[in-house]
Amino acid sequence: MFKERARYSAVAIVLHWTIAALILANIGVGFVMEGLPRPMKEVLVPLHISSGITILLLTVARVLWRLTHRPPPFSPHLAAWERAAAHTVHALLYGLMIGMPLVGWSIISAHPPRAAGAATIWGLIRLPAIAPISHLDEAAQKAAHQFWVSAHSAGGWLLCALLALHIAGALKHQWMDGHPELARMGVGRG
Repeated sequence: MFKERARYSAVAIVLHWTIAALILANIGVGFVMEGLPRPMKEVLVPLHISSGITILLLTVARVLWRLTHRPPPFSPHLAAWERAAAHTVHALLYGLMIGMPLVGWSIISAHPPRAAGAATIWGLIRLPAIAPISHLDEAAQKAAHQFWVSAHSAGGWLLCALLALHIAGALKHQWMDGHPELARMGVGRG
């Protein structure tokens, strides 16, 4: 029974790896961009914002796909605690894949209102500011901005920890337990 559907669908695999690549790029950029000279920052900040909103949209698509397409079952060899840990880490990752872009959007909305919106996504689409945040008075906007920046930073570190657990779990099952875990997500043969 496990071997019948051991892989995720092609759509789920493409979404997984696209989101993973964007997250890794955004983490790398996010941790260094504030300390960079202004010309580099003017390139990387819009890239970080565009990538973050793309992660949000792809994650929503992935959640909708997951709700309508059953994933392959876990290996029957997994212990109950391993299944529980996998479900918990996945739930937290999904929460952060949705929450982090929303927090980032809140950061850019907590600036003096911009007539055209908060930011331009990939140079094409104007992202509107979140009205309740962008319409705060100046002191409240500064406080909101600092709060969202702190939350975004903490979320970045939590995301790194969860990604490490997720990757370590997959590699443990693949190499230590001898289960074709990577093949479930399209890497290698099942």
